[in-house]
Formats: sequence, C-alpha cells, structure tokens
Amino acid sequence: MENKTGKYFKYAIGEIVLVVIGILIALGINNWNEVRKETIKESQIITNLHKEFVQNKQIIESIKDGIKLSSNSCHTLMNLLNEDVLEASTQNIDSLIYLSLEHKPFIPSNSVFSEIIEAGNINLITEESLKQKLFKWSTEIENIQARYLVFEKWIEDGYLPYLSKNISLKNIDKYSPMAWEKKSKFESDYNVIFKEREFENIIDNTLYHQSLMIQLYDNVDSLINEIIIQTNTMNKK
Repeated sequence: MENKTGKYFKYAIGEIVLVVIGILIALGINNWNEVRKETIKESQIITNLHKEFVQNKQIIESIKDGIKLSSNSCHTLMNLLNEDVLEASTQNIDSLIYLSLEHKPFIPSNSVFSEIIEAGNINLITEESLKQKLFKWSTEIENIQARYLVFEKWIEDGYLPYLSKNISLKNIDKYSPMAWEKKSKFESDYNVIFKEREFENIIDNTLYHQSLMIQLYDNVDSLINEIIIQTNTMNKK
C-alpha cells in the first residue's frame, strides 16, 4: 500500500508539474503574441508619424517663405521712409504694404499625433527620445499659436487702423484675393505716411513681431527635421 501510495503521489506531482509547465508555455506564447502585436502597432505608428511630419515640413516651409517675404517688404518700406516718394516711383508701394500685412497661421497636420495621445498609445513608442520630441512638438505648437494671436492683434488693432486713416485700403486690396480692378476714387498721399515717425514705428513693430514668429518657425522646423530623421531610422530597423 505504501508503494502504491508513493507511486500515485509521484504521478500526481508529475501531472501538476506538466500542467504548470503547460500554463507557463501558454502564458509565454500569449505574452509573445502581445509583444508582437505591440511591435507591429508601434511600427505602423512610426510610419504614420513619419508621413505626417514630412507633410508638416512642407507646410512650415511655405509659412516661413511667406513671412520672410512679408519681412523683406517691411525692410523695403523702412528704407523708403523720409525719402522723396518720387524717387521710389518704381516701387509698387501698395503691393509692398499688402505684403507687409500678409501673414498666415501655421496649421500643422496633426491627426496621427492627436490620435496617439487620445488613444493612450504614446507608450507603445519604445524610443524615449522620440516621445520627448513629440511632447516638445505639442508645446512648440502652443507657443506658435499664442504668438500668432499677439501678432494678429497687432495687425488688426495697430497697423490697419493707421493705414485706414491715411491711405486707401482698396488700392492695397488689389493684391489680395479681392483683386480690385479699379483704384479708389480717393487719393492716397504717401508723402504723408513716409514722412511720419509713427509709420516708421509701425513698420518697426511689425518687423519685431515677424522676427519672433520666424524664430519660432525655425525652432519648429528643426524639431520636424529631427522627428523625420528618427522615424525614418526606426522604420529601417
């Protein structure tokens, strides 16, 4: 009886060990499958991020070109101040003023990034440095949007009211989407504004705002380049 009991006990222990090994193998396979799924999901996220930031690269370059053109127009206007306007007759002053006012908001492609954050999938990205860059991206966009609103307020409350009191906005809007064919019936005496310190101060302040915007755009452009390079490298692994 003792021998039989010992045999049964060993058999039971063996069965338990086999069951435990089976459970551990099943858990290991399940964990492996989960890791594999997360790896595939991470790869898709990285691919989509790369495409999105390549698109953002194109958007930021267009925005930068526009604000630099606006800034160049301001510099040209600044050089004409307190000069004989007749000497500047070859310059299209209405066009220069329009360009000095022109500014567009930076509206990035952000659907992939927003989905990652909202779905809580940011932790699927294994590269900690890339996650830090993405968090920085969010902060930089907020900084740009805040600075843009300040710039927009200056244009609306500072620059445009001065122009509307002194020259025709219709002539300036010939170069806008309105594209007036006929000039205003009211005269615009540019000799007045080009001899005023107030107009110099307005152009100077506009250049100040533009310089701050350009600096922010350059920072974001550098960050976009870093993200494009890193996501491209991770996709090749």
